[in-house]
Amino acid sequence: MGGSAFSQGVEERIGEGRARSADGRGDSGVRPAGAEGSPVEAVATSARSRTGRLSTVPYIASWSQERMRRPPVVRRTGAEGEGIGFPGESAYDRDWRGVLWTRQILARGKGRPQYHTVHTLRQRRAMRHMLCQVCGGPTPEDGPRLFVLRDVGRPVEEGERTTAPPVCVPCARISVRECPRLREGHVAALVGRPYAWGVAGIVHHPVTLEPLDTALQEVSYEDLAVRWTLAHRLIVTLHDCTPVDLDALAA
Repeated sequence: MGGSAFSQGVEERIGEGRARSADGRGDSGVRPAGAEGSPVEAVATSARSRTGRLSTVPYIASWSQERMRRPPVVRRTGAEGEGIGFPGESAYDRDWRGVLWTRQILARGKGRPQYHTVHTLRQRRAMRHMLCQVCGGPTPEDGPRLFVLRDVGRPVEEGERTTAPPVCVPCARISVRECPRLREGHVAALVGRPYAWGVAGIVHHPVTLEPLDTALQEVSYEDLAVRWTLAHRLIVTLHDCTPVDLDALAA
């Protein structure tokens, strides 16, 4: 997994100095599973009959019929000032901080699993409600959450930013067995305080409304540029991190 739905998606471990700005450690913006928002499928989808390779399609993975939709970007003035918007926005188009998100069709289980592509809305739901990125079920509300990331030569660090939602223990063991990236090496940590930091998305010019870059940029919720950002991933920072060995954890 590691934020990449059994393959490589947006970089799940975000290095220092790459974001546009940092913020403090205020309200986490992370809600318990079952809080506000749309109902979430709670069971991982069997993939063996479809792919012949993997036993599970992660909850956050896209399917071939879940195509991206690209409405025109327009200038919009709201309570926080000017920014980008869509004509005729729906309730799904913005997160609880008012940031605009890219549109993607919801058709989980339809077509073929796209392991290289993370579904934007399900990633956002999983991060916002601390759902397991594999099965879509809740992670513990009364204790630390388990995060499993690709090994880049260091453990999970205090304040580290990631686009990878948490996992439950059984699904973590599936992840390290089936995800090619995690099979190469992984690190795990129990995280006491995950905070919603910002988004990874396409930043648009405030005058021309044209994208400044085709690559996703990490933008803090405290940065004014977030008003001009079309978000694709929710980023959290990890605090109160305790490294763990997956084999030592009880299911």
